[in-house]
Amino acid sequence: MVDNIGIVDTRNIISAVTDTYGIDLSDYTFTILKRRLIHAINTFGSHSADDFCDKIRKKAITADDFLYTISLEVTEFFRDPSLWRELRDKYISEISRATDGRIWMPCVTSGDELFSLAIIIAEAGLQGKIKIDANCPSNKHIELINKGGNYDQKKIEVSEANYTRYVGKTQFASYYTLSDNKAVMKPQLLDSVTLEKQDDILNSAITRKYKMIIYRNKLLQFNIPLYDKVIHKLVDSLEVGGYLVIGNMETLEYSEASKKLQVVNATEKIYKKRVD
Repeated sequence: MVDNIGIVDTRNIISAVTDTYGIDLSDYTFTILKRRLIHAINTFGSHSADDFCDKIRKKAITADDFLYTISLEVTEFFRDPSLWRELRDKYISEISRATDGRIWMPCVTSGDELFSLAIIIAEAGLQGKIKIDANCPSNKHIELINKGGNYDQKKIEVSEANYTRYVGKTQFASYYTLSDNKAVMKPQLLDSVTLEKQDDILNSAITRKYKMIIYRNKLLQFNIPLYDKVIHKLVDSLEVGGYLVIGNMETLEYSEASKKLQVVNATEKIYKKRVD
């Protein structure tokens, strides 16, 4: 098992990925990217960074498998319950009254937050009035989410506690079935969801403006130039008066694009696009 890789190894892998898949990882935060690459090296049974690079260049690893492996995300359903209560109580009904009430969730991986939002909409009786457009970095992510995911018992226990703190309308267990001790979310939750593959948010072909964009805990993985480009993309994709939700440990202060936003909830990191 590979426990660590150096700067040169990391750069060599980035180069191999760019040359083979056309995917640029050079603007990702080094420490986070390195940790994900070590995970990928071990997942694909490589004994060294050089061996991993060789497999990539020979296309023994597909781009889809690579993206699925490095984008593993550790989170839960209804993580930060106060945020989801805030969205339910103050924003969801407003979005449902819009002519085209759409929410965009870029870079969905595990599906936890997507299903959390879908549950809020279902409990409010607003399926059909609010649409969710979600992008996933790989077809494997889409396939897994469409099947309802495959969540272990520990995650479900934490998520049930989150849902209780969120104060939902029923029991969290009513939204999943158990199969081989894994939780599978009920497929009807995705009735208002459109899933599409998009490995890079900057390449997303946005043809509409959104009432809300939920992009939590992703900005932390970018260096400043990429961080700034992503925030510009998010702000440009919002309609005037639309809302941007980011992670509670994240900030927009290093991007000029943030001047187009006003803070509406500093604690939950919810921003509104200014009229001007």
